[in-house]
Amino acid sequence: LGMDEINDDFPQTDVVLVIGANDTVNPAAQTDPDSPIAGMPVLEVWKAKQTIVMKRSLRVGYAGVDNPLFVETNNYMFLGDAKKSVDTLVDLLRSKEPAKLEGPATSGAAAGDEEAPASKFVAPVVDPFIAKIPKLQEEAFLKIGVSKEAQGGEKRVAIVPEAAKRLLKNGMLVFVESGAGEGGGFSDTSYEDVGAKILPNAEAVYKTADVIIKIKTPEINSETGKHEIDMLPKGKTLISFVGPRTDDGKALMDKAAAAGINLLAVDAIPRISRAQSLDVLSSQAKIAGYRSVIEASNVYQRFLNGEVTAAGKFDACKILVVGAGVAGLAAIGTGANMGAIVRAFDTRLETKDQVESMGGEFLILDFGNEEGGDASGYATTMSDEFMAKEMEMFREQAKECQVIITTAAIPGRPAPKLIMKDAVDNMQAGSVIVDLAGATGGNCELTKPGETYLYDNRVTIIGSTDLIGRMSWQASSMYSNNMANLMDVLCPKPPKGSEELKKLDINMDDNVIRGMTVVKEGSITWPPPADVTKTAAAPAQNGEKKMPNEEDAAPPKEKKESVFSKRVFDLASVGELLGLAFAAVFF
Repeated sequence: LGMDEINDDFPQTDVVLVIGANDTVNPAAQTDPDSPIAGMPVLEVWKAKQTIVMKRSLRVGYAGVDNPLFVETNNYMFLGDAKKSVDTLVDLLRSKEPAKLEGPATSGAAAGDEEAPASKFVAPVVDPFIAKIPKLQEEAFLKIGVSKEAQGGEKRVAIVPEAAKRLLKNGMLVFVESGAGEGGGFSDTSYEDVGAKILPNAEAVYKTADVIIKIKTPEINSETGKHEIDMLPKGKTLISFVGPRTDDGKALMDKAAAAGINLLAVDAIPRISRAQSLDVLSSQAKIAGYRSVIEASNVYQRFLNGEVTAAGKFDACKILVVGAGVAGLAAIGTGANMGAIVRAFDTRLETKDQVESMGGEFLILDFGNEEGGDASGYATTMSDEFMAKEMEMFREQAKECQVIITTAAIPGRPAPKLIMKDAVDNMQAGSVIVDLAGATGGNCELTKPGETYLYDNRVTIIGSTDLIGRMSWQASSMYSNNMANLMDVLCPKPPKGSEELKKLDINMDDNVIRGMTVVKEGSITWPPPADVTKTAAAPAQNGEKKMPNEEDAAPPKEKKESVFSKRVFDLASVGELLGLAFAAVFF
């Protein structure tokens, strides 16, 4: 279920089990207008009769704020290994015998010569949404268009049937080019079953829709011979990847401005807490990281996990992951789950805890106060001295690791070269390099973008740029969910009691919309102000804290009392309390 659907169920729910979640179940998003996550969509679990939260610790989430849910009177906290706790709970539930049916026997043999009662007819369950489709289509206030991706070989689709159903419920009717979803396993019939309309070609979709949602950057459509921006009537809106930091992206912005359309770049959505559910870079990068391990294991002709068998002892594979963003963390988690020994490096030291939580070992390169991240949360270019030390570390790691996965990228620039020829020469025969930065030149000096080849008859180097598309169903589904969430932001519900109708609103006062809107009504609006894209975890510039002048200094805000300053004992386990009592008596 979507967040908007399941939230209605919580008030009638007896128990909600929360495993590991933090910001996504934080009531402060709705109750505290000063909170960094104010306005962020959350699961309203606190409205249930009882909540049980399982976490390893009471550490704050991504946004760095306390969670009042943890001290609600209807909440229990279980600190420790959630997996063990859930496994125990599942075992207890499985130990229960299924309830026996009561009533007369239904078998003629069991009931003697008496005729067994006829079984009751069970009517098939029909989704009530189906009956509402005609009316919802008629009352839709916005038309969304989805066509085949113009770039050859792209199997993903921007909106899948499940999201089309959700959008129609919210007043938005989806028009799909025939065959657009086939690459991801979504037939035309599956769209029509949820109320979407099928049109014969891309030109019909572009003429009909108010908003076009794509994945790849706009380009020449092979069927019409026209550029996709020129296919959209003036005043309409196009949402897709744009690459506004690149020269190609700037050319697209100029073209969109000349065409008089609105252009929204999904790759420019600010990486802030409130926009997590819209973050297509993260959702697609997660797939790339996961797939990178699968691709490596397909080529690597040994176990990833260590094995001790009657046929011999085999050491675990050592994987080095360069870059601990979303793709890197996904690769770390996947490799560790498959039994490999995973090491990781990132210039941003704040990623150390995340690497270790995924089962990896973080490699630290101490280099003074040099910061590896910018105000938007992306990695930055480091000094020559730092890079030299980094190269030396990679050369040494290459001697020990059989798989290297690189994910390092700097927006708007060619991928930094991190794994040089001498490091590859150090790798053992049969080793594998998966370069996820192949699309921007690659992190490995020997990578051939778009190709997989065997270097020196020893090391396989995978520079494929379509790893995400190899999981087109998953990638389409996640991208589609991001887009459905985005349309909720672009088409907010009118205030209660208001006579306003729901409509598309490119509200430039909203940081999320302002950050991703690169062209509006014929005017280029990129780049946004720095405070729009700045993350909560952004480092201080030049490693220094800005000292305000006396004239500029605002009166200090009264510090809010932490939710954890009260009811501390509610958060302790029974074992911890018994331990304290034992110590008090005997010591």
